Amino acid sequence: MTDYAHLTAPATLEIYRSLPAAPERVWQYLTDPQLRQQWFCGGPTGSAAGEEFVMDFDHSRLSTSPPPENAGCGDPVVMRGTIVRFNPPHELAYEWPDEHGGGTLVTIRLTAEDGGTQLHLQHSRLTNPTFRTAASAGWHAHLDLLCDLISGNTARDFWQHYGSLKREYDEREAAV
Repeated sequence: MTDYAHLTAPATLEIYRSLPAAPERVWQYLTDPQLRQQWFCGGPTGSAAGEEFVMDFDHSRLSTSPPPENAGCGDPVVMRGTIVRFNPPHELAYEWPDEHGGGTLVTIRLTAEDGGTQLHLQHSRLTNPTFRTAASAGWHAHLDLLCDLISGNTARDFWQHYGSLKREYDEREAAV
C-alpha cells in the first residue's frame, strides 16, 4: 500500500494511513472541531445520521505559505454536508456538497491494528476529473498533517505540501 490516493472506480478515490493511536483517539481528530481544524477543517459535527457536518476551511490555520497557483481554493469557505453514517469510533460518512448542487460522499473507516489504527478513506461520486485530482492531493496532504499531529510532531506547512502533491497528481492523471 502506498501513501498515494488511488482510483478504485472512475469516480472513486481511496487512501489509507496507519496511525500510531487507538481508533478512539483518531475518532476525536475526525469529529472534534478544535482537533479537526488542526489538520483539515473546523466547524461543528453532528453526532448522528441526518445531522449537519460543517466544513469551515481556512487553510491559513494550516500554513504560513500562500496558496499555490494550482490550488483553486485559497480563500476561506464554509460548506455544509449531511452525515450519512456515524458509528464511533469505526465509521464516519458524510455528503460533501459540490458546485453543481449534488454531492460527493466521504467515508472514513477506522480499524484497530497493532496498537494503532488503519484509516481507510473513500471519496466517491467524483465525476469532475479536475476536482478528483484536487481532492486526491488535498486528502493526501491533509492526512499527512493528521499523521504528523497524532505522531506528536509539528504539522508540516499545508500549502507547500499540497502544491508539490498537486503537481504529482496532475502528472499522474495526465499519464493515464
